[in-house]
Amino acid sequence: MTVHESTASTMDDASEAAAEGAKDGHVVLADQQTRGRGAHGRQWLSPPGADLYFSVVTRPAVAPASTALITLATGLGVRDAVASLLPGRSVLVKWPNDIWIERRKCAGVLVESRTVGMRIDSVIIGVGLNVNRTQWPPDLAGAATSLRAEQGNDEPFDRVEVLATLLSHMERWVQRFVKDGAAVVVDALRPCLALVGEQVCWEDGEGVFDGIDPDGAARVRAEAGMVSLHAAHIEPIEH
Repeated sequence: MTVHESTASTMDDASEAAAEGAKDGHVVLADQQTRGRGAHGRQWLSPPGADLYFSVVTRPAVAPASTALITLATGLGVRDAVASLLPGRSVLVKWPNDIWIERRKCAGVLVESRTVGMRIDSVIIGVGLNVNRTQWPPDLAGAATSLRAEQGNDEPFDRVEVLATLLSHMERWVQRFVKDGAAVVVDALRPCLALVGEQVCWEDGEGVFDGIDPDGAARVRAEAGMVSLHAAHIEPIEH
Protein backbone atom coordinates (compact mmCIF):
# COMPACT_ATOMS: atom_id res chain seq x y z
CA MET A 1 0.00 0.00 0.00
CA THR A 2 1.14 3.53 -0.82
CA VAL A 3 -0.23 6.27 1.45
CA HIS A 4 -0.15 9.98 0.59
CA GLU A 5 -1.01 12.90 2.83
CA SER A 6 -2.05 14.73 -0.34
CA THR A 7 -1.95 13.88 -4.04
CA ALA A 8 -3.57 15.07 -7.23
CA SER A 9 -5.40 11.81 -7.98
CA THR A 10 -5.04 8.29 -6.59
CA MET A 11 -6.29 7.03 -9.98
CA ASP A 12 -3.31 8.61 -11.72
CA ASP A 13 -0.91 7.37 -9.03
CA ALA A 14 -2.25 3.82 -9.26
CA SER A 15 -2.10 3.89 -13.05
CA GLU A 16 1.56 4.92 -12.89
CA ALA A 17 2.24 2.20 -10.31
CA ALA A 18 0.59 -0.39 -12.58
CA ALA A 19 2.72 0.70 -15.54
CA GLU A 20 5.79 0.28 -13.33
CA GLY A 21 4.79 -3.28 -12.42
CA ALA A 22 2.78 -2.93 -9.20
CA LYS A 23 1.26 -6.25 -8.18
CA ASP A 24 -2.40 -7.18 -8.17
CA GLY A 25 -4.05 -5.70 -5.09
CA HIS A 26 -1.70 -2.75 -4.63
CA VAL A 27 -3.62 0.13 -2.98
CA VAL A 28 -2.92 3.86 -3.31
CA LEU A 29 -4.59 5.85 -0.51
CA ALA A 30 -4.67 9.60 0.06
CA ASP A 31 -5.98 11.77 2.89
CA GLN A 32 -6.64 14.51 0.34
CA GLN A 33 -6.86 14.80 -3.44
CA THR A 34 -6.37 18.10 -5.23
CA ARG A 35 -7.73 16.86 -8.58
CA GLY A 36 -9.91 13.91 -7.58
CA ARG A 37 -12.24 12.77 -10.33
CA GLY A 38 -15.39 10.73 -10.67
CA ALA A 39 -17.18 9.23 -13.65
CA HIS A 40 -17.95 11.26 -16.78
CA GLY A 41 -15.12 13.65 -16.00
CA ARG A 42 -16.80 15.10 -12.94
CA GLN A 43 -14.76 16.41 -10.01
CA TRP A 44 -14.73 14.45 -6.75
CA LEU A 45 -14.32 16.85 -3.84
CA SER A 46 -11.63 15.38 -1.58
CA PRO A 47 -11.03 17.45 1.57
CA PRO A 48 -8.56 16.10 4.16
CA GLY A 49 -9.21 14.44 7.49
CA ALA A 50 -12.65 12.96 6.95
CA ASP A 51 -13.17 10.49 4.12
CA LEU A 52 -11.58 7.71 2.06
CA TYR A 53 -10.04 8.17 -1.38
CA PHE A 54 -8.19 5.20 -2.79
CA SER A 55 -7.43 3.26 -5.96
CA VAL A 56 -6.54 -0.40 -6.33
CA VAL A 57 -4.35 -1.96 -9.01
CA THR A 58 -5.93 -5.21 -10.20
CA ARG A 59 -4.81 -7.60 -12.90
CA PRO A 60 -7.88 -9.77 -13.56
CA ALA A 61 -7.86 -12.47 -16.22
CA VAL A 62 -10.90 -11.11 -18.07
CA ALA A 63 -11.69 -9.74 -21.52
CA PRO A 64 -11.15 -6.02 -22.22
CA ALA A 65 -14.93 -5.56 -22.55
CA SER A 66 -15.39 -6.53 -18.89
CA THR A 67 -14.56 -3.12 -17.40
CA ALA A 68 -18.25 -2.21 -17.01
CA LEU A 69 -18.96 -5.41 -15.08
CA ILE A 70 -15.97 -4.80 -12.82
CA THR A 71 -17.57 -1.43 -12.05
CA LEU A 72 -20.80 -3.19 -11.07
CA ALA A 73 -18.98 -5.84 -9.01
CA THR A 74 -17.06 -3.12 -7.18
CA GLY A 75 -20.23 -1.12 -6.57
CA LEU A 76 -21.89 -4.20 -5.12
CA GLY A 77 -18.93 -4.68 -2.78
CA VAL A 78 -19.03 -1.06 -1.64
CA ARG A 79 -22.80 -1.32 -1.12
CA ASP A 80 -22.40 -4.45 1.00
CA ALA A 81 -19.65 -2.80 3.06
CA VAL A 82 -21.72 0.34 3.71
CA ALA A 83 -24.78 -1.77 4.56
CA SER A 84 -22.72 -3.75 7.08
CA LEU A 85 -21.57 -0.50 8.72
CA LEU A 86 -25.09 0.98 8.81
CA PRO A 87 -27.37 -1.95 9.67
CA GLY A 88 -31.03 -1.32 9.01
CA ARG A 89 -30.47 1.47 6.49
CA SER A 90 -31.46 1.35 2.83
CA VAL A 91 -28.20 1.19 0.86
CA LEU A 92 -28.60 0.88 -2.90
CA VAL A 93 -26.53 1.09 -6.08
CA LYS A 94 -27.50 3.82 -8.51
CA TRP A 95 -26.44 2.33 -11.82
CA PRO A 96 -23.69 2.15 -12.72
CA ASN A 97 -21.29 3.54 -10.13
CA ASP A 98 -22.89 5.46 -7.25
CA ILE A 99 -23.86 4.21 -3.79
CA TRP A 100 -26.91 5.77 -2.18
CA ILE A 101 -28.10 5.82 1.43
CA GLU A 102 -31.77 6.79 1.47
CA ARG A 103 -31.38 8.43 -1.99
CA ARG A 104 -28.32 10.45 -1.01
CA LYS A 105 -24.92 9.70 -2.51
CA CYS A 106 -22.25 8.47 -0.12
CA ALA A 107 -19.77 6.84 -2.51
CA GLY A 108 -18.69 6.63 -6.12
CA VAL A 109 -16.72 4.11 -8.14
CA LEU A 110 -14.43 4.81 -11.11
CA VAL A 111 -12.84 1.99 -13.12
CA GLU A 112 -10.22 2.47 -15.83
CA SER A 113 -8.40 -0.26 -17.74
CA ARG A 114 -5.06 -0.46 -19.49
CA THR A 115 -4.81 -2.94 -22.35
CA VAL A 116 -1.82 -4.46 -24.10
CA GLY A 117 -2.79 -5.87 -27.48
CA MET A 118 -6.00 -7.86 -26.99
CA ARG A 119 -5.66 -8.39 -23.26
CA ILE A 120 -6.12 -6.34 -20.11
CA ASP A 121 -2.82 -5.52 -18.45
CA SER A 122 -4.37 -3.80 -15.45
CA VAL A 123 -7.64 -2.41 -14.15
CA ILE A 124 -7.54 0.54 -11.76
CA ILE A 125 -10.50 0.61 -9.36
CA GLY A 126 -11.05 3.94 -7.64
CA VAL A 127 -13.42 4.54 -4.74
CA GLY A 128 -14.40 7.69 -2.90
CA LEU A 129 -16.46 7.18 0.25
CA ASN A 130 -17.82 9.94 2.47
CA VAL A 131 -17.01 8.64 5.95
CA ASN A 132 -17.00 11.42 8.55
CA ARG A 133 -17.87 14.53 6.56
CA THR A 134 -21.01 16.31 7.77
CA GLN A 135 -21.01 19.50 5.68
CA TRP A 136 -21.11 20.01 1.91
CA PRO A 137 -21.09 22.96 -0.49
CA PRO A 138 -24.52 24.31 -1.48
CA ASP A 139 -24.68 22.40 -4.77
CA LEU A 140 -24.29 19.08 -2.92
CA ALA A 141 -26.35 19.83 0.20
CA GLY A 142 -29.27 17.41 0.32
CA ALA A 143 -27.77 15.22 -2.40
CA ALA A 144 -24.72 13.93 -0.52
CA THR A 145 -24.31 12.15 2.79
CA SER A 146 -21.75 10.18 4.80
CA LEU A 147 -21.57 7.22 7.13
CA ARG A 148 -21.31 9.53 10.13
CA ALA A 149 -24.24 11.68 9.03
CA GLU A 150 -26.42 8.59 8.64
CA GLN A 151 -25.59 6.61 11.77
CA GLY A 152 -27.75 8.65 14.14
CA ASN A 153 -25.03 9.86 16.51
CA ASP A 154 -21.98 12.05 16.22
CA GLU A 155 -19.35 9.37 16.78
CA PRO A 156 -16.73 9.40 13.99
CA PHE A 157 -15.91 6.18 12.19
CA ASP A 158 -12.40 4.72 12.28
CA ARG A 159 -11.28 5.16 8.66
CA VAL A 160 -8.78 2.31 8.88
CA GLU A 161 -11.53 -0.10 9.92
CA VAL A 162 -13.86 1.23 7.21
CA LEU A 163 -11.12 0.78 4.60
CA ALA A 164 -10.52 -2.82 5.68
CA THR A 165 -14.26 -3.55 5.43
CA LEU A 166 -14.46 -1.94 2.00
CA LEU A 167 -11.47 -3.78 0.56
CA SER A 168 -12.74 -7.12 1.88
CA HIS A 169 -16.18 -6.78 0.28
CA MET A 170 -14.78 -5.35 -2.96
CA GLU A 171 -12.26 -8.16 -3.33
CA ARG A 172 -14.97 -10.76 -2.70
CA TRP A 173 -17.24 -9.50 -5.49
CA VAL A 174 -14.53 -8.78 -8.05
CA GLN A 175 -13.06 -12.24 -7.51
CA ARG A 176 -16.52 -13.80 -7.82
CA PHE A 177 -17.02 -12.02 -11.14
CA VAL A 178 -13.64 -13.16 -12.45
CA LYS A 179 -14.30 -16.75 -11.33
CA ASP A 180 -18.02 -17.18 -12.07
CA GLY A 181 -18.88 -14.55 -14.70
CA ALA A 182 -21.44 -11.80 -15.06
CA ALA A 183 -24.56 -13.67 -13.93
CA VAL A 184 -23.52 -13.94 -10.28
CA VAL A 185 -22.94 -10.18 -10.05
CA VAL A 186 -26.05 -9.18 -12.01
CA ASP A 187 -28.30 -11.50 -9.99
CA ALA A 188 -26.95 -10.17 -6.69
CA LEU A 189 -27.17 -6.56 -7.83
CA ARG A 190 -30.76 -6.58 -9.09
CA PRO A 191 -32.46 -6.38 -5.65
CA CYS A 192 -30.00 -3.65 -4.61
CA LEU A 193 -30.69 -1.23 -7.48
CA ALA A 194 -32.04 2.26 -6.93
CA LEU A 195 -34.64 3.90 -9.22
CA VAL A 196 -36.26 0.71 -10.54
CA GLY A 197 -39.72 1.59 -11.83
CA GLU A 198 -39.01 5.33 -11.73
CA GLN A 199 -38.86 7.91 -14.51
CA VAL A 200 -35.23 8.66 -15.35
CA CYS A 201 -33.36 10.69 -17.92
CA TRP A 202 -29.96 10.28 -19.49
CA GLU A 203 -27.87 12.08 -22.07
CA ASP A 204 -30.05 11.06 -25.04
CA GLY A 205 -33.53 10.49 -23.67
CA GLU A 206 -35.83 9.49 -20.85
CA GLY A 207 -37.99 6.57 -19.78
CA VAL A 208 -38.72 4.19 -16.92
CA PHE A 209 -35.73 2.39 -15.41
CA ASP A 210 -36.43 -1.34 -15.61
CA GLY A 211 -33.28 -2.81 -14.06
CA ILE A 212 -30.29 -4.37 -15.80
CA ASP A 213 -29.73 -6.84 -18.61
CA PRO A 214 -27.72 -10.06 -18.16
CA ASP A 215 -24.62 -8.18 -19.37
CA GLY A 216 -25.13 -5.42 -16.80
CA ALA A 217 -26.47 -2.77 -19.17
CA ALA A 218 -29.25 -0.52 -17.86
CA ARG A 219 -32.68 -1.34 -19.28
CA VAL A 220 -35.04 1.60 -19.83
CA ARG A 221 -38.60 1.57 -21.18
CA ALA A 222 -38.73 4.56 -23.50
CA GLU A 223 -41.57 5.67 -25.80
CA ALA A 224 -39.89 3.98 -28.76
CA GLY A 225 -39.42 0.71 -26.83
CA MET A 226 -36.85 -0.90 -24.56
CA VAL A 227 -33.41 0.69 -24.62
CA SER A 228 -30.19 -0.85 -23.29
CA LEU A 229 -27.64 1.65 -21.98
CA HIS A 230 -24.08 0.41 -21.73
CA ALA A 231 -22.50 3.75 -20.83
CA ALA A 232 -24.71 6.56 -19.60
CA HIS A 233 -25.45 8.81 -16.64
CA ILE A 234 -29.02 8.34 -15.44
CA GLU A 235 -30.84 10.62 -13.04
CA PRO A 236 -34.37 10.51 -11.60
CA ILE A 237 -36.92 12.90 -13.06
CA GLU A 238 -38.36 14.69 -10.05
CA HIS A 239 -42.06 15.56 -10.28
